[in-house]
Amino acid sequence: MSNRIGLFVAALLLAHLPGTATAHPGEGDGTAKAEKAEPATTLIHAGWLLAVAGEQPMRDQTIVVRGERIEQILPGFVSATGAGANGANVIDLRDEYVLPGLMDMHVHLSFEFDAQSFVISGTSDDTEYSDATSRSDVSMMVDAIENARKTLEAGYTTVRNVGSSGWHIAALRDAIASGRLVGPRILTSGVTIYPGSGSGPGACSGVESCRRATREQIDRGADLIKVYATCSGSKTCGLQGAPSTFVPDELEAIVDVAKTRQVKVAAHAHGEDGIRLALRSGVNSIEHGSYTPEDAHRLFKQSGAFLVPTLSVQDNIRKDIDNAEGAMLAVMQNFLDKHGPRMIAAYRAGVPIAAGSDAGVTKHGNNARELELYVENGMPVSDAIKAATVNGAKLIGRENDLGTIEAGKLADIIAVQANPLQDISALQSVDFVMKGGKIYRNVASDDRAD
Repeated sequence: MSNRIGLFVAALLLAHLPGTATAHPGEGDGTAKAEKAEPATTLIHAGWLLAVAGEQPMRDQTIVVRGERIEQILPGFVSATGAGANGANVIDLRDEYVLPGLMDMHVHLSFEFDAQSFVISGTSDDTEYSDATSRSDVSMMVDAIENARKTLEAGYTTVRNVGSSGWHIAALRDAIASGRLVGPRILTSGVTIYPGSGSGPGACSGVESCRRATREQIDRGADLIKVYATCSGSKTCGLQGAPSTFVPDELEAIVDVAKTRQVKVAAHAHGEDGIRLALRSGVNSIEHGSYTPEDAHRLFKQSGAFLVPTLSVQDNIRKDIDNAEGAMLAVMQNFLDKHGPRMIAAYRAGVPIAAGSDAGVTKHGNNARELELYVENGMPVSDAIKAATVNGAKLIGRENDLGTIEAGKLADIIAVQANPLQDISALQSVDFVMKGGKIYRNVASDDRAD
C-alpha cells in the first residue's frame, strides 16, 4: 500500500512541475487536429569525430540529425543547403572532440552518500530495499530529479538505476521519456531482490517466493532485475571468502522468471563464491565484482555476462581509511588491494567491461571518474570509452540505437574541448550534450556568443 501511495503522490508532483504537458484547445478535446510537424534538422560541424570507440577519429565531419536520429555523416563542414536541409540549425563544434553520449550502467539517482556512511555502515545496501528509511518516495523523487539533471549535463545520456526504495524512479523514467523532465534515458531495476524471510519489498526465501518477487518487480515496471548475490562489501557476508547469500535454486529461479519476460538480471556481488554462483545461474552482469577470481573469467565468457566494476567507490574508501581500525581497516585495505587489479585481469582475459560508477554512493555528475580509474589501472583509453559507449549499449540490448555515432542511430552526442584519447579526464568537462536529437547543453555556443 505504501508503494501505491508513494506513486500516487509522485504522479501529482510530476503533474505540477514546469514543462508538464497540459491540455490546450484543439489538443485532445476533439475541436481540432494538430498537423504533424516535420522533424527538425540539426547539422553538427565536428572538428574531430570519435564515432566508434576503438576506431580512428575523423577530422572535419558534419553530422546530420533529423528528429531524434542521425540521418547521415558527411565529410567536411557542409552547409544546410549542401546537406539539402534549408533552415537547419547549425551547431559549430569545429574546435571540439565529438563522441557518442556516455552510458553509466550502475547509478542510484535517489540519493548521495558520503564516504563514511557507505564504508562503515553499509548504508547503501540497506537503503535500496528497506522500508525503514525515513525518506518518502516524494522526498527521494525531488533528489532524483536534480541528480538526473546533473548526470545528463555531465554527458551521460543513458543510465541503469540499479536499486531504489519505492517506485518514484519509474515515474521519473517515464517523465523524462515523455519530455516533462530533464535527465538521461533510464532503465530501472526497481527494488532489489534479496534473501530474507520478511515481508519487505524484494525479500524472498525459497524458489516460489523468489519467483513471486521477480514477477512483482517486472509487473511494477522494472526494466531489469537486480539481486544481491552477496552482501555489501563492508559486511561479513560480502567479504572475499564469504559464501553467496542465495542458494543455487533460488538464484536460478530468479533468472528463469526474468528470461520469461525477456528481462536481464544484474547481480550485486563482491565475494568470490557469490560471483561464481551468479554467473552459473545465468545473470547478465556482475555489479562491483570486487574480488573476481581468475576461474570466473571462463564463466563470464561462457555466459556472455558483463563486469560492471564501480571502481569509483575506491575514492570514498581512500578518504576514510585513515579513520578505520581493526577488522574494518583490514577489509578496506583488502578491497583497495584487490578490486582494481582483479578488474584489469578480467579485462585482459577477455571479460567485457561496461562502465558503472555507483553514482549515489559516489557523487552524481562525476561519473567519468570511473573511466579515469580504468585507465589508471592499465586499460587503454579507447577501451575505457568503449566501456561507456559500445559495451553499455550491448549490455542493455540497445546496440542498434545507442553507443556509436552512425546513420540510423539515436542522436546521443556529446563534445569536449580536449582530446579524450590523450587524456581521459577531458570527459569530466563536457561542453555539448544532445540526447535523442534535442540539445540540453551547449557551453561552446554560449562562449562564442559572448
